[in-house]
Amino acid sequence: MNSPRNVNDGSNEKPKLLIYGNSWGLMELPKKPIAREWSMEEKLDKLVEAGFHGFQGGPGEMDLVRKRGLRFCTGGRINQPAEADGHFKAAKDWGADCTTLHVGWGMEDDAQIDALVESILEASAKYDVPGYIETHRATVAQDMWRIVQFIQRTPHVRFNGDFSHLYCGQEMPYGDWAEKLDFLEPLFQRVSFFHGRISDAQCMQADVGDGLGNASAKHFQEMWTRGMKHWLRSAKPGDILPFAPELGPPSSKYSISWKSEELSDRWAQSAVIKRLAEASFATAGSR
Repeated sequence: MNSPRNVNDGSNEKPKLLIYGNSWGLMELPKKPIAREWSMEEKLDKLVEAGFHGFQGGPGEMDLVRKRGLRFCTGGRINQPAEADGHFKAAKDWGADCTTLHVGWGMEDDAQIDALVESILEASAKYDVPGYIETHRATVAQDMWRIVQFIQRTPHVRFNGDFSHLYCGQEMPYGDWAEKLDFLEPLFQRVSFFHGRISDAQCMQADVGDGLGNASAKHFQEMWTRGMKHWLRSAKPGDILPFAPELGPPSSKYSISWKSEELSDRWAQSAVIKRLAEASFATAGSR
């Protein structure tokens, strides 16, 4: 079975990184205290003004997204193999660039994981919609060991790299950092989408200031650059590597808050993550 393809815009342009907004990451903005949350129209207009290229959300936002010339992709969860076909059919009907997926709950044995992964690969091929399994807690891709093991069994799988769940969830800075990067090389070789959140060893979502000199930001740029370098090696004309800053709102408990007041400015941090991702892509291309 073939791997899910890269997102492609049908052009002959050289492969490129495009930055997508994310519906969940744009919830509850601007920073509290606020009189009201930005409307979806305002959020999308701000994405355009900030130089974003696309949006990840659901069909309810689709027309507003395309009206502004933004690309559109979607996401979801698949818990049973039988759910894959319907999810990919809907993504096809919406004309989505691709879909990113939370898969299973992390309690599955190897046979159950393999059945889920195969159902996703089959549905992705059937509807010609790229499907990327997200590295996320409470899924089959929740830890480094399990990810590498099912890659060995099903090497055609492709991923949405949300490395915050591994970095914080497995406290990656604790121990031999270089050894862990090398262990994850099979994952870096298969990333076709990124969710950009930076964590530290204890907090899933960290404020990195301007990103310069921040140890966690440096580590994430190392991981992003590794994945981008591999992606560029096999990318074809017109291929797109989507990167979506995805910073969770206060209600999700991801956001750094005190007594329900958000301490970090997620909109400003999204711009920092965007800039760091673009710098990583430039570095990957120069290598």
